[in-house]
Amino acid sequence: MSGRLPYVQRKFYPHMIGNDAEIWNRFIELFPKRFDTVDYDFRVGEGAVPTEDLDENYKRMVTMLSQKRIDVLGWKGEDPTIIEVKSRVGLSTLGQILGYRTLFMNDFAHLGFPGCLVVCEIISPDDRFVLNSYAIPSIIV
Repeated sequence: MSGRLPYVQRKFYPHMIGNDAEIWNRFIELFPKRFDTVDYDFRVGEGAVPTEDLDENYKRMVTMLSQKRIDVLGWKGEDPTIIEVKSRVGLSTLGQILGYRTLFMNDFAHLGFPGCLVVCEIISPDDRFVLNSYAIPSIIV
């Protein structure tokens, strides 16, 4: 399975807020061959369990709105990479990306073990050290 969209700069990216879209566009400009295709706002996990009294459309909405969403799932051939785009990295970024990888493996194990990458504007030496200790690379753009 490869991504649905070409790996090119866009004006709008689902789920990216603040200057995350600018950061992502800079990354694409600096690394134009890094990925072949991408998925944005990629849902993983089951989400919340809706109550039985809701009709099917609302149940589906509750589930979709509560699922975890990966900023970018990059594809190089058939190899996936989970990408978290942040202005400023904190320790919570580690929890996010490890959680996304765990849920991705639960839902899509047949696609193989995904790589992980943090794309950011600012990261402290301590936060970079922690990410590196989990073999999660970070790139400042």
